[in-house]
Amino acid sequence: MEGLGRSPLWLSRELATPQPQLLLLDCRSRELYESGHVQGALSVALPALLLRRLRKGNLSVCSLLPGPLQQHQPLAPLPILLYDEGRCVEEEEGEAAQSVLATLLQKLQEEGHPTYYLQGGFSKFQAEWPHLCKTKLDAPCASNSLVPVPAPVVGLGGLCLSSDCSDAESDPDRDTLSYSLESEGGSPPPPGHPPSLPVQILPNLYLGSAQDSANMDMLAKLGIRYILNVTPNLPNLFEKDGDIHYKQIPISDHWSQNLSQFFPEAIDFIDEAVSQNCGVLVHCLAGISRSVTVTVAYLMQKLHLSLNDAYDLVKRQKSNISPNFNFMGQLLDFERSLKLKGEGPRDQSDGEEVGGNHAPTPPCFFTTPTGDGVFELDST
Repeated sequence: MEGLGRSPLWLSRELATPQPQLLLLDCRSRELYESGHVQGALSVALPALLLRRLRKGNLSVCSLLPGPLQQHQPLAPLPILLYDEGRCVEEEEGEAAQSVLATLLQKLQEEGHPTYYLQGGFSKFQAEWPHLCKTKLDAPCASNSLVPVPAPVVGLGGLCLSSDCSDAESDPDRDTLSYSLESEGGSPPPPGHPPSLPVQILPNLYLGSAQDSANMDMLAKLGIRYILNVTPNLPNLFEKDGDIHYKQIPISDHWSQNLSQFFPEAIDFIDEAVSQNCGVLVHCLAGISRSVTVTVAYLMQKLHLSLNDAYDLVKRQKSNISPNFNFMGQLLDFERSLKLKGEGPRDQSDGEEVGGNHAPTPPCFFTTPTGDGVFELDST
């Protein structure tokens, strides 16, 4: 790690320029990031599955990070500065060697990106340059700041729907904005509880509900300018304004519906948003069945994940997902088609190595839309 450290003074000078040419990545937990972070930093909260794949070389780090890294810039690559709470990066053994910061630093360097780390971490920088840090106390004044509040890169989010909430619809006419969450079997958030938010699955990729698609302030805050509406007749509320690009997939949550026929165009639409470094929201009515199916299909093709791994990645971030049986069968067929095309999982074993052997990947389970049963996915 010698020669890769940058001092708090160096960072303060970079941030003082009118347009800092620097990508700042916060490698701490989501909770620490939300309590306070360096101005303009993006949070990196990688699930353990993706960290393992990165360490094994089965996944490019650029596929997990923001748009500037996904665009080829051979003449002027964007410098990247990583920081955590203050861990000593020079330690080569123990927990530090397996940290998010150490993993990203190594992989970004291997992929040719000029990458450095902040000496002393966030705690030291905040102590010396508090006016260049954002904290929870700054939140009410965020709208008056010249620097927009950034969205996290890969984080765990929450949607305020109870676990027994169902997205099942046998009648397409049920898709109306006036259809309340209570009528779906869910319960409203308790008084004082924060409103529901889209869940971030990957950089610029969000999974949510109809309620999220109607919240223009939240869409703007998260940088969402593309919306994939996976319902037959929920309106595209802001289409006439021209600020948001829409694509609608007219599918109801019913066993007779063929959602897989729309996978290619849905994946292309998401890729278009990501290539423009814009956020894209994939939503249905409650964000539990149809939008989850499309999101899982995207992860399978984009990250070369198996159905089990893609489903598990989404479920770890949004626990109440429940695609109907028909859609799960279509995802199984999609997985087989990807394998035939050579676009399937690159590595079927992502468990940690123990004594030279791979530990078996734990089985992935999904629940029925009604929550009446739990079934194991067949990985064969």
